Amino acid sequence: MADSSLIFQVYGCDNAFIKLHASSSLLGPNYNIIIGGWGNTRSQISKTVTTEQLVDLYYYNHLMDCYSFQNFWISWQKGMIRVGSGNTLNYNVFLLYDDMCSFTIQEVVISTGWGTTLYWIFHPQALTTQARSSSYDMIDASFVKSFDCPTFEVISTIKELVSTRCAGKCRIIENCKGFQYNKVSEVCILLSDTAINGTLTSLYRLIE
Repeated sequence: MADSSLIFQVYGCDNAFIKLHASSSLLGPNYNIIIGGWGNTRSQISKTVTTEQLVDLYYYNHLMDCYSFQNFWISWQKGMIRVGSGNTLNYNVFLLYDDMCSFTIQEVVISTGWGTTLYWIFHPQALTTQARSSSYDMIDASFVKSFDCPTFEVISTIKELVSTRCAGKCRIIENCKGFQYNKVSEVCILLSDTAINGTLTSLYRLIE
């Protein structure tokens, strides 16, 4: 899906689940967001690549309401996961996570648990993305080494004498979000942000 945010209303006592999937098949890496869980006392974000990892937690009673719709929003632009109350993006944030191994969200799934019935109204809204630079910046200025990332789609494999030239190639290709470089073989692998599966890897991740 093209959008990178959702503004929505939910009516019910507790346990609103929103899962952001890297694949439309609902397999592989995902972010799992719970609003008003554990009897409307706790909300959280967890990330799954090979195993589920809790990445942010918020304790607060009564975010949800058994008798009225409550407004919430979620955004996931450039790996910055944000969850807030109200109907204005980036205001009243109560959950956040910045992921250096982020992936494109292909599917959003809503559900509930523990026998709760919820009613939802969604208002999709895309966030504005900033223009990319096409300059040949150095690795330490534009990229950071990230570990335990999901495996990403390969855009291109080329030979380059140094890693800075590999970084430069990634910067000028629109959908390149990172690269891997082997200084022994001088092989440069350019990567998108489409996660293929949950196999862990490391890469130089573009800082945007």
